[in-house]
Amino acid sequence: MSVFFVNEVFCSIQGEGAWTGTPAIFLRLQGCKVGCPWCDTAYALELRKEDRLPDDDARVFDKGGASPAYTCARESWLVRELLARRGAIRHVVITGGEPCSQPIASLTSVLLREGCRVQVETSGTQPVDCDASTWVTLSPKAVPVSVDNWARADEIKLPVRHMEDVQRHEAYLATIPAEKIRLQPVSRDAAATDLCVRLCLERNWRLSLQTHKFINLH
Repeated sequence: MSVFFVNEVFCSIQGEGAWTGTPAIFLRLQGCKVGCPWCDTAYALELRKEDRLPDDDARVFDKGGASPAYTCARESWLVRELLARRGAIRHVVITGGEPCSQPIASLTSVLLREGCRVQVETSGTQPVDCDASTWVTLSPKAVPVSVDNWARADEIKLPVRHMEDVQRHEAYLATIPAEKIRLQPVSRDAAATDLCVRLCLERNWRLSLQTHKFINLH
């Protein structure tokens, strides 16, 4: 049976990408080696022994704020607890950290069988091993993306601070239908937003804003 390093599970509104505005339950897995300097979930990057809670610790469902504390959760326990707490919500977002550094294939299949719609948010640095019906949001950073992941992605959500963030991926972006590409200004920076708007108008791409931050949601 698979186990997962889980930082937090919480209900909110998806504020980014194609599913913006959708009520969702977010499952944030712990651990990521990409090291983006502007990461807004830096508390979920390290797997330090001193931050590890007891196994299957339900406190990850009620953390009340960002912290590096995480638990090692059995898949059966995690699914049972998640389904018991989701209420009317059917959209599950598996994020991180880097979720694809953990064995999520079985987890996505189980959640889909339970009637959930599953979205995985990944940097694409690891193989995307999940159920074929899972919606994959590929968010390329400054590190190489596995070639197969470009084709597997249902949408490309590209964080942009400078033009170089687009240029480093130009060859692959040229192979993706325009309606799948979404530019997201880093940290809601004004200059980055202006750049994203201009590129969207020039190339018929989409704009992704972190709308949850405008309404003070987690």
